[in-house]
Amino acid sequence: MNKALTIVVSIIVAVVMAILAYALMQYFTVEFFQRRRPGRIKKTSIAAQIEPYLRFLPIPRWIQKRWAHEECARQLRHAGITLNARGYASFRWMLIWLAIVLSMWLLLARRVDLVSTFLSLLIFIIAIAGPGIWLTLQTERRKFEIELSLPDFLDHLALGLEAGLGFEIALRRTAANFPGLLGDELRRAIRKIDRGHTTSESLAELAERNPSNDLRAFIAAVRQAEKLGTSLVKSLRVQTNVLRARRRRRAQEASRRLPIIIVFPLVFCFLPALMIIYIAPPLLHLFLGR
Repeated sequence: MNKALTIVVSIIVAVVMAILAYALMQYFTVEFFQRRRPGRIKKTSIAAQIEPYLRFLPIPRWIQKRWAHEECARQLRHAGITLNARGYASFRWMLIWLAIVLSMWLLLARRVDLVSTFLSLLIFIIAIAGPGIWLTLQTERRKFEIELSLPDFLDHLALGLEAGLGFEIALRRTAANFPGLLGDELRRAIRKIDRGHTTSESLAELAERNPSNDLRAFIAAVRQAEKLGTSLVKSLRVQTNVLRARRRRRAQEASRRLPIIIVFPLVFCFLPALMIIYIAPPLLHLFLGR
């Protein structure tokens, strides 16, 4: 009976792995051709490829209420993931079942010893908590990257406005060659303007899909200047100085936290090794009577 169950579980694991391997192969194939022939093949992410299949995956109602709500959709937008909340809930539900199957296969293959039990629990915990932790880390990474490059962008934009350009033209010229995540997001907002949307609507969508409060403050200043007809250059200069001072304070706070963070690897990694090196020989001489 155990042998038959092991064979069934192995077949299920093989099928799931084959599906994942096919999705990865499709993704890397598109990446390769996109780099070799830019502009001919549209770049698609793994999330966009698996989303049509996740729509047909049935999930319980309590799972859908827990992981497919509006707050989850907002977190996905902030993390830059193209999945909707329903697809994200389906993906997490599928991941839990995959973890259960892998844990059963591991327990049956090693006949329920200490190592297989520990690895099974670890796989199950990663399947449950891993996507949420990864989503938070991805959001924080995007927020940090945007806030790091925002003062430089505001300097370039203020220079264009001081040279006599209008706001939309200065925004286009500044965002055209601006590197990094912020440049990609700004070019996406400009493409939305080219499709017929107003500048205010495009900037509002830009603030909605990014987690940076500093970017929201800049967009609020732009919309207020557009509404009241006031000058935007002085506001941008003030915001640039404030953002640079805030970035300097963050760097100082991180440097102050560094000695505290270093204590943990010193205590748990280096100190035991030093204790063994310096104390073990005298103890051996004491107990062996030499």
